[in-house]
Amino acid sequence: MALSTEKKVGLFFILGLVLFAVMLELGGQWNPFEKVYRYNTFLTGVAGLKVGDPVRLSGVDVGKINSINIADGKVKVDFEVKKGTRLRTDSVASLRMTNLLGGQYLGLTFGSQTAPLLPPGGTVQGKDVAGVDTIMSNLGELTADAKTLVTDLHKNQQEVMGKISAMLDENRGNLHSSLSNLNSITTKFDRGDGSLALLLNDKTLYNNTNQATASLSKITAKIERGEGTIGKLVNDDSFYNNANSAFAQMNNGMKDINEIVGKINRGEGSMGKLVNDQALYAELTGASRNIKEISEKINSGQGTMGKLVNEDKLYRDATATLKKTEQAVEGLGDSGAISVLGSLIGTLF
Repeated sequence: MALSTEKKVGLFFILGLVLFAVMLELGGQWNPFEKVYRYNTFLTGVAGLKVGDPVRLSGVDVGKINSINIADGKVKVDFEVKKGTRLRTDSVASLRMTNLLGGQYLGLTFGSQTAPLLPPGGTVQGKDVAGVDTIMSNLGELTADAKTLVTDLHKNQQEVMGKISAMLDENRGNLHSSLSNLNSITTKFDRGDGSLALLLNDKTLYNNTNQATASLSKITAKIERGEGTIGKLVNDDSFYNNANSAFAQMNNGMKDINEIVGKINRGEGSMGKLVNDQALYAELTGASRNIKEISEKINSGQGTMGKLVNEDKLYRDATATLKKTEQAVEGLGDSGAISVLGSLIGTLF
């Protein structure tokens, strides 16, 4: 059956309206003359994301979602971006919220400038972020845990307060005695009884401390003014200069001593010869050996000196001779010359 011209025009008009409606529905999502690059990414969850949602690079719209599928235990998201959009091998794709009402979009990062460009058809690294449902689920779990914690704290508080109450009941008498003792001690403090009470109530210690502080202040002031020996030592440089001079003289003296010691070590002078000459040492050794032998002979009674030291016969003979001489001298006054001469001869012989 052939269609009339009117019917053909009406059918063409209806098809044009349908095509116009489809173009209005697609809006800016379809542009047959614009060149795009296709990529994909893998995420563990894309709740709220749907086909046609925008793809944004650092917040700027650069493309849209083409398809969402399950692949290898993850969600594969295929998307396209406009020509000139540069994605790199370390760029990251993640699910972002457009607003608090739940709108979603796929967010991309630039990546580092040193990383190579990702060719079209490549896979962008996916990064999972917590969605609203995950956050609400965690909040629910946190609320349940908090409720359990409050219940446990209330239970533990009751147990602790019960134990404290029982402890107070058991030790009520001891606590009363302790409080009475503390009251007695504080009363003694107020009256000034005991050494500690005197320290707390007597102002003598405080006054003595103030006087000692004032005295120390006066002493330090005198030292700063250079008064007294300590003040002169602190402020006068002459003592420092004299000390330096004394140390310099000591250094010179040490130099002289070092020179003397060097001469002695080299065997110069009498002391050097005494220290370094082996002949003198040998002579002294021989002399000491001779002295030792002589002393041994004297101790053993050998020779005249040994007899003088060890025997008393000579001492007795000398004593007897002296006595005879004394008797002869006493008789000189009473006898004549001939008698004296005869007495001496008789005494001696």
